[in-house]
Amino acid sequence: MRFIAIAALLLARLIPVAAQAPVPLSGEPRHHLKFENQYVRVFDVLVPPGDATLFHTHSNDYVFVMIGDANLKAEVMGSAPVDLNVKNGEVRFTKGPITHRVTNPANTPFRNITIEILGSPGSAGASTPDTSPGHSMVLENDRVRVERLVLEPGQSTNMHTHGLSALSVFLTDSKIRVESPGKKPETIVYKPGDFRWRTAPVTHLLKNIGTTRFEAVGIDWK
Repeated sequence: MRFIAIAALLLARLIPVAAQAPVPLSGEPRHHLKFENQYVRVFDVLVPPGDATLFHTHSNDYVFVMIGDANLKAEVMGSAPVDLNVKNGEVRFTKGPITHRVTNPANTPFRNITIEILGSPGSAGASTPDTSPGHSMVLENDRVRVERLVLEPGQSTNMHTHGLSALSVFLTDSKIRVESPGKKPETIVYKPGDFRWRTAPVTHLLKNIGTTRFEAVGIDWK
């Protein structure tokens, strides 16, 4: 019996462990669904130090926005892991479908906001550009246009119109006043990782009325 037990143990070591079957994005436990409509699905992703996601499948194109820096191992199913070094506020677009997992070998958490693109509401009219000094283009393709806005305390944008619906992701602790024609000004306090869906058309002006830098990423749906 002892010989049989030893033989079985040796045989078990020789048989490769079956790869984990991928799960849908909604079934990956480190992806926390926070918002959904017919155009977008938003996940707050948090991977603790030394932890990893399961292999999971993104069936749709998606954008992710980093909340903090991270040095990761990214592994597309069927390929070797590669280093993935990303910075706070960095934005990347990925075509779906893709099945992968991410390992966080660092001693700090990895967090991002992952935004699935489900469809397009189309244009609701013409846009007028935001020409404020803190406005810049991040990336653009046939699905989305991504812009960044940075306002120091006391700075504001010009009054401008968005003809495309969008999701804004906020990167800093900040306090903003939003002014729109014919409406009472609105004061909003944001923290890193907060987000807000905006249905076009929208005309507004933003002013940083706090004591810290305001930084946000706006993702326009084409």
